[in-house]
Amino acid sequence: MRRDIEGLRNSRFDLLVIGGGINGCAIARDAQLRGAKTALIEKDDFASGASGKTTKLIHGGIRYLEQFNFKLVYEALHERATLLKTVPHLVKPFEFLIPVYKDDPRPLLKIKAGIFLYDKLAGKHVICRHRDFGKDDLAVLEPNIAQHNLRGGVAYFDAQVDDVRLCLENAISAYRAGCSVANKLEVVGFVKEKGALCGVYAQDKLSGEKFTIHASVVVNVTGAWSNGLLKIDEPAAPEIVRPTKGIHLVYRRLPHTRAILLSAHKDKRIFFIIPWRDFSLIGTTDTDYSGSCDEVYAAKDEVEYLLKETRRIFPNENIDGGGIITTYAGLRPLVNTQGMPASQVSREHLIRESSSGLISVAGGKYTTYRHLAEQTVDVALSKLKERGFKKCVTGEIGPYEAALAENKTDLAIITRHAVKEEMANTLNDLLVRRLELFMTPSHGLERIEEYAGIMAGLLGWNNARKESEIRIYQDEIRNNAGRSL
Repeated sequence: MRRDIEGLRNSRFDLLVIGGGINGCAIARDAQLRGAKTALIEKDDFASGASGKTTKLIHGGIRYLEQFNFKLVYEALHERATLLKTVPHLVKPFEFLIPVYKDDPRPLLKIKAGIFLYDKLAGKHVICRHRDFGKDDLAVLEPNIAQHNLRGGVAYFDAQVDDVRLCLENAISAYRAGCSVANKLEVVGFVKEKGALCGVYAQDKLSGEKFTIHASVVVNVTGAWSNGLLKIDEPAAPEIVRPTKGIHLVYRRLPHTRAILLSAHKDKRIFFIIPWRDFSLIGTTDTDYSGSCDEVYAAKDEVEYLLKETRRIFPNENIDGGGIITTYAGLRPLVNTQGMPASQVSREHLIRESSSGLISVAGGKYTTYRHLAEQTVDVALSKLKERGFKKCVTGEIGPYEAALAENKTDLAIITRHAVKEEMANTLNDLLVRRLELFMTPSHGLERIEEYAGIMAGLLGWNNARKESEIRIYQDEIRNNAGRSL
């Protein structure tokens, strides 16, 4: 996958997709597979926003049952089945346990009823039937969780996902199908003819060059950044997105074998403690956010909220900031609904068209990205009535399985592959998202000079640029340190 700047500058596209998160990459892939000449651009890097900062789950969303949003849960559970079938190397079944305690905000009977309904909504796509357990049985299943006031619990199945890799594979698949793709390319204005949108003015953040990309239909799927693009299109446009912040802790591995779903005592919010690689992943929070979308980090009170709730479940584990490997924070692009707590805002998506023809997408959840993309492409291609496009095939065909490199022990080979085949253009691209060394105790710092030197040779960096890349990566580590907050 190479940055196709020449193709973007010199072609006219049926569809231009702005935003390289999971939704944007999936929309570009779907459209290109249907025969539409498509372009995909991203101002930073693929999965650098919310799509790379999830709880790593493909799930129906048990908590939406409390809101009687059965339609969303049904959709998500059926999309879960599709992803288990089409991307089994990245989406895998995973068992969850819900222990219920005497003073929990949700009683055991309610939990049992909810999980029963969850399986019913999955229908034939249920992964494995849930199981109810008494206190003594739970002590055998997970002997290290708190036993005091334990009433019983329920075990059920959902799925775990490599969120960054799935997003990348959608982008790579779009490219391999013929889509023109570029990251580090920012939209700075819209091109209009007689008030109708026909392209964008873009700036290459690597070279500084500005140029025009022409397209019959433009889709704004930039997540928390969507409101900004809407204002460029129509200064008086109402905001379509309500960003809410969610943080996660990558923590030293706690003694549990299953993912654990809990109800926080402070605010009744559901959160997870999940085995993830060699660690435990703890999250998430859900609070309104009004700061810069480009600088989103975990705050001290948010970290302590998760640590405190985790201590309650693992009282013998000395849970404190010293166990944090790193933190990460992202912004959910929820539909702009006011007058209710952030955690109660619907995760359903909205597709809206402006008077100039800009199609914008808000809301959605990672699990339903494929269906969201299908619906968005249906809307976009309906504006190109003279063309006979193919039907959507993403429900049957998964994205290209893009192994990072065949030789996973040779650093030079791995890094070269990430640069030349996966569009890694900065040290953050490489270490945060392609290799994900950012999520390890060493953060890759023991070989940072070597990584930076290889990238410098491949990308033509001078020594000043190389040292700047190292500093930027070190700043990213400090900003997400967690234990020093």
